[in-house]
Amino acid sequence: MGKVKLLLTGGFLGSGKTTAIQHAARYLQQQGRITGVVTNDQGTQQVDTRFINSTGIPVEEVANGCFCCRYEDLEKSLASLKSKGQVEVVFAESVGSCADLAATVINPLLQYNPGEYEVVLSVFADVRLLLTFLQNGKRIFFDTVNYIYQKQLEEADVIIVNKIDLLTADDVVLAKQIIATEYGGKKILYQNSLSGESIQQWLSVVSDGAANPEQRPTLLIDYDTYGAGEAEMAWLDEEIGIVTKGDTAVNAAYTLMNTLHAAITAQGYPIGHLKFFLDDGEEEVKISFTTIATDEQVKRIISKANRVILLINARVQAEPAVLQHLVTTAIIATEQLAHCKITEHNQTCFKPGYPRPTHRIAG
Repeated sequence: MGKVKLLLTGGFLGSGKTTAIQHAARYLQQQGRITGVVTNDQGTQQVDTRFINSTGIPVEEVANGCFCCRYEDLEKSLASLKSKGQVEVVFAESVGSCADLAATVINPLLQYNPGEYEVVLSVFADVRLLLTFLQNGKRIFFDTVNYIYQKQLEEADVIIVNKIDLLTADDVVLAKQIIATEYGGKKILYQNSLSGESIQQWLSVVSDGAANPEQRPTLLIDYDTYGAGEAEMAWLDEEIGIVTKGDTAVNAAYTLMNTLHAAITAQGYPIGHLKFFLDDGEEEVKISFTTIATDEQVKRIISKANRVILLINARVQAEPAVLQHLVTTAIIATEQLAHCKITEHNQTCFKPGYPRPTHRIAG
């Protein structure tokens, strides 16, 4: 068996990594190539895992920490995918607050598994957020969070400037000029991940890849600043059940999503991402919000269900207690507005701990 093509996919929260991976994996499967996905998050109830699994793509999950701090879990996930068939391509999506992947993931994989993997690191950026970042003096979140955002882009093999379909043609031209000025030395793709042509272009570039040396050049990174940036974000995961007397549970779920998003926005807390996975028993759909806007391409379920399950992943620059209060308030408001009963299950709300990689091999 030849090397597995490991398409390591990084980038900040809400940059559209999972949607791109889902479309790319399905395309490769249609071409007869055996493909898998490894998802990653600081929490244990991952919307992205449910989303990928709902499409029938083989998926493994690394939870409770980033790939670098859960390196052994990453190796086990890769081994599990390989054991299920002659897998050719694996997408490994790192948590959106993670950086320093060359030193903590790529170099250890190449050193401890010689000849097994060819690795390319794509780093995604929402074009709207990236433009705001560059036009605002590289400031959009707190300084330590901005530091993570900048370091992610710095170490990319390929920068994927994503969601260009949400800009006008003139704005795309301007974006290319501004981004090329800052990152002209990088390989840059401008992508609409809902477009088959864009997905094929990305796959073509990463399939060619770059030379795969035994050791990659790595970042100069201050872990105290990096850790402080991760600690600025509150992470909330929760499963919610919604029941209505009539067949309006789906509408109640959308009311809750919009109410929570509006409450966070009204308080001025920057959103890394706010993801929901809605399951009405027949259909499943993922809905995403970021600090820039909602996902305009969302598919809306229209059904007459009287009960639904809603999984929430919220990553917000706020204190955990504040985020918990906003969720509780949104639930109470939705029960009154939508005449429904909401039950909460397995809520966790925390700030990530200091990043302590299992390995760090500098190059």
